[in-house]
Amino acid sequence: MMNTPRTPIVFVEYTKKIEESILNESTSSSANSRDSFIIQSLSIYALILIIVGTVGNLLTIIVLLRRNLRRLVTIRYLIVVSICDTISLYGWNLNSFYKFNISSTNQNLEDVSLIHCRVISFMTFVSLQLSSWCLTAVSFDRALNLYWLHWKQSFGKLKYTKYYICILTFLCIGLNSHILFLNGYRTTSGTINCYSTRDNPNYIYPQWERVHLIVYNLCPFAIMCICNTYIIAVTVRSSRAQIESTPPTVQRKNIERYRQLTALLIIVTFVFVILTLPACIYFVFFRHNLELKTERTRRHMIQITVNSIQFTSHAINFFLYCFSAKSFLNELRDMFNEFVSYCQGDDNDDWVIDDVRPNNDQYNESTLEHQRTDQEREMHLKHYKFNFFPEFQSATEQQTSWN
Repeated sequence: MMNTPRTPIVFVEYTKKIEESILNESTSSSANSRDSFIIQSLSIYALILIIVGTVGNLLTIIVLLRRNLRRLVTIRYLIVVSICDTISLYGWNLNSFYKFNISSTNQNLEDVSLIHCRVISFMTFVSLQLSSWCLTAVSFDRALNLYWLHWKQSFGKLKYTKYYICILTFLCIGLNSHILFLNGYRTTSGTINCYSTRDNPNYIYPQWERVHLIVYNLCPFAIMCICNTYIIAVTVRSSRAQIESTPPTVQRKNIERYRQLTALLIIVTFVFVILTLPACIYFVFFRHNLELKTERTRRHMIQITVNSIQFTSHAINFFLYCFSAKSFLNELRDMFNEFVSYCQGDDNDDWVIDDVRPNNDQYNESTLEHQRTDQEREMHLKHYKFNFFPEFQSATEQQTSWN
C-alpha cells in the first residue's frame, strides 16, 4: 500500500493567502470600475447642468425683465439670483467635467494657473452666497410687508431695492476678497496647489468652508424658515377668517391660491436647503478625514456626487417658477408667441416685444401697490385680505383683491 505524501501546512496557508489576495484585488478592481463609471456619468451630468441651467436662467432673466414683472421688488431679487446661479455653474461644476473628461491627468481646472485658482474659487464662493442671500431677502421683504404696515411705503420701495442688492453684493465680495490674494501657491516643482497656502494647508478646507457653510446655508435657511413660517401662518389665518364671509366660489379660489403660495414658499426654501446642505456638510466635516482613510477614486465619487446635488439647486429655478408661478408661465408663453409672430413677419404695428396685452390698465400692479393709503392697509389687514407675491398673480386677481 502506497502512502500519499501530505501537503505541508505552510504551503496550504500560503495558498489561501494568495487566493484571498486575488479575491480582494478582484473585489477592489470591481469597486473601482463601478466608482469610475459613476464619476464619468456624474461628470457628464455636470455638463448637462451647465447647459440646462444656463439656458433656464437666461430665460428666467428675460421673462423677469419684461415690463409686467420688472417693476416689482421681489422680481429684482430673483433676477440677481438667476445671474448668480448662472455664474456659479461655471465654477466647481465645470471643474467636475473638465477633470474627468478633458484633463488626461485628472487635474483640477483651478490648478491650471494661479489666476484660475483664485478667480474660480472667488467667483464661486461669492455667487453662491449672494444667490442665497437674495432668496433670503425675498422672504424677509414679504414678511415685513405683513408685520409692519409702513414697510412698503417707508423702506420697501422699488427704488431702494438696488441699494439693498448692492449692499449684499459688496458684503459678499468683501467677505471673500482674501481669496483673491491668499488662495493657492506655486510649488517648487512649478505646479499649483489651490485651496491652501504655504503655511496653512487647511486654509479653505475645512477652515473657510466652515464660514461658507454658515453664510451660504445655515443663516439664510434660519431666516427663510422664520419669515416663511410667519407668512404661512398669516396666510392660513386670513383664509380661515374669510371662509364665513365669502361665497363658496370665492372661497375655493382663495383656498387654492393660498395653497399654491404655501407650496411656493416651501419649495423655494426646502429645495435650496436640501440640495445644498449635503455638500457643505461633506466639505466641512468629512473631506479632511476621507483624504486620509479613503481611496482616491471613492473620494472623487463622493465629491462629485455632493457637488452635482448642490448645483442642481442652482440650475432648476426656471422649472420651479414655471411649476409654482402661473403668471411667470403666462409671461413665458406670451414671450414665445411674440417671438414666433416676429419671426413670421407679423406686420402688426401695435405689437411690442416688451408689452403683452393692449390693456395697460391691467398691469398697474406696481402703481396700485404704491398708491394704497395707510387707511386702506389697515382695512386690508383688519379683514384679513392679505396678498402675497403679487408678481405671481394675474392683474385681474390683484385689482379684485384690493377692492
